[in-house]
Amino acid sequence: MNDTPDISRPRQSDIAQRAGVSISTVSRVLAGEKGISASIQTKVLGVAAELGYPLRPAGNQTGGVPLEGKKVLALMSAERATGDIGAFYHDIFDMLRSLAQTDGFELDIRLLHQKQVDDALTQRVCEADGLLAIGLDPEDEIIHRITQGVLQPVLVNSADPSMMLDCVSPSNFYGGALAARRLLELGHRKVAYIGPQHRHTIRERMRGFRHAILDEERTTYDEFLLSTVDSGFGQAGDAVRQLLARNPDLTGIFCMNDAIALGALGAAQELGLAVPDDLSIIGFDDLPFAELSTPRLSTIRVDRREIAREAVELMRRRMTEPSANARQVQLGVQLVEGQTAGQAKKATRHA
Repeated sequence: MNDTPDISRPRQSDIAQRAGVSISTVSRVLAGEKGISASIQTKVLGVAAELGYPLRPAGNQTGGVPLEGKKVLALMSAERATGDIGAFYHDIFDMLRSLAQTDGFELDIRLLHQKQVDDALTQRVCEADGLLAIGLDPEDEIIHRITQGVLQPVLVNSADPSMMLDCVSPSNFYGGALAARRLLELGHRKVAYIGPQHRHTIRERMRGFRHAILDEERTTYDEFLLSTVDSGFGQAGDAVRQLLARNPDLTGIFCMNDAIALGALGAAQELGLAVPDDLSIIGFDDLPFAELSTPRLSTIRVDRREIAREAVELMRRRMTEPSANARQVQLGVQLVEGQTAGQAKKATRHA
């Protein structure tokens, strides 16, 4: 038996080189993603065919049932959509609308008060072919009721620890660990996490940060955890002032999201601290205002549009295989250096 690997099989890099495009463009075309010009798609698919690269059937590159003519119901709490992180969900909805237009499905978006969400998830499923629960964290009892129904939702930017529902979210644990490692690389030894703990995804973010800190084989650091009342700008400022009053030699802060990070930045500047010389700050999400802050916020970038795209594919799979095991997808995140995280200096501040 010949176990020698087949090196003649074409790779996406071979297609990219011959077509004169990037490997990521080839990957997107082969995956059937939208937003790529027809001429580029034709060129890439033509080269792939010439090289003998295996292609999925045209018209449904990702497999599963066609979405054309289907009705998709997207539910979200109005409280979350209109809060400090509304921009995060705006990008998700924008991508969902784009996908609805290109794939031909009807998208019905409903913002509900939080107390209406559970009833909507368990009673209105008959109105749609597909259901997206955006930024929602159903309780265990509600999940049980949902799974007894005909239509199960895909949780978008959410997680289900019971592993009964499909869900997609950024890699919160590893994103938090990424922020921690960056602060440690910059020499920070007294660091803090600031943020609430109201959602499983957020707790994973904090857990990743904590794990990376405690995993370091050093004894010269301290960790201070402080939860704000909410995820808002103002509460974050108060939290930072209290934290620094108790720990004047603190040099690095990781914030649950960019809104908190911006509040932390404002509070530090009001206290006369230079960022990042006196205090380094890292946020999470890379929302539009992160780029507009002065200095530019260092943060962890989340691809919100890709979350929406993956959610639609999970929904398509659920339509195709209603009894399939739940699939939980975590999308990678990236560090954006910005200008609010810098080399740690010996602390000289006093309470």
